Amino acid sequence: MKVLKGVLFGIGIFLILLNTVGLFKSMRNDELYTLENEIRNRKNDVVIRYSDLKKQLVRLEGESEKDFSVRINSLIHDGFSHYWKKEGIDRFHMRVPAWENYLLYAASFVNPKKYERYEFTNYKKNLERGVGVCSAHSIVLKGVLNDHGISAELLDVGGRHVVVRAEYADKSAFMLDPDYGIYVPYDTAAVTANPELVRASYQNMADLYYEDAVDPYTTDFLVEIFGKHKHTYAVINKFESISYVAIWIIPFLLMLPWTLSRRRQLNRKIG
Repeated sequence: MKVLKGVLFGIGIFLILLNTVGLFKSMRNDELYTLENEIRNRKNDVVIRYSDLKKQLVRLEGESEKDFSVRINSLIHDGFSHYWKKEGIDRFHMRVPAWENYLLYAASFVNPKKYERYEFTNYKKNLERGVGVCSAHSIVLKGVLNDHGISAELLDVGGRHVVVRAEYADKSAFMLDPDYGIYVPYDTAAVTANPELVRASYQNMADLYYEDAVDPYTTDFLVEIFGKHKHTYAVINKFESISYVAIWIIPFLLMLPWTLSRRRQLNRKIG
């Protein structure tokens, strides 16, 4: 039993050190700034550094809700890579690294379908990592807008794309697409009734891709899916928020038996 307590204490110390390392490491791999040259999908995929991006995600004095949302929509596009390929799982930390959260890391082996390429509920974690598809981009935009008091929700468009619907104080609404840095100045009902309303916003889709890109989204395709059914898209995982607390509690629980045993020994010596 004494040996077991010592082993558990050692594991606890290791986990605390692992968590501490994570406090000073970023999930954003700087290689994503040159990833575009490898995958040749989107042109100008990431053109702003993470440190600069964070500084600009604040509302400027006198900036209207609409101007702010459109600017942030473009910023997220400029600072976030459209990438979610399996070969980049560990390279770009789609599998949450152990030093970030060892419980989510372990979960990737227990339930790889859900956790091997994990999309965070916490938008700040998605932003830090800097890679993902349309849903990850939209989670970040929704989070930033909500933090600034703007009502926003995620929308699944025709089962093929995720965007953000932002509703403003004057009751008008925009559909924002941070994956492309494009916005549609109409609400969902109007777009569903007349999907051609989005054509002007997406008219230059061909210019966003390399000529050898595989299956790029086209203007016609986006007009088509915007005319289809749209429903609220949700990314909620309670385990994620619990795990970020648990990764600190667990080490202390592991260390507790040895600590109490040591304290009893010292009390006996004093007594």
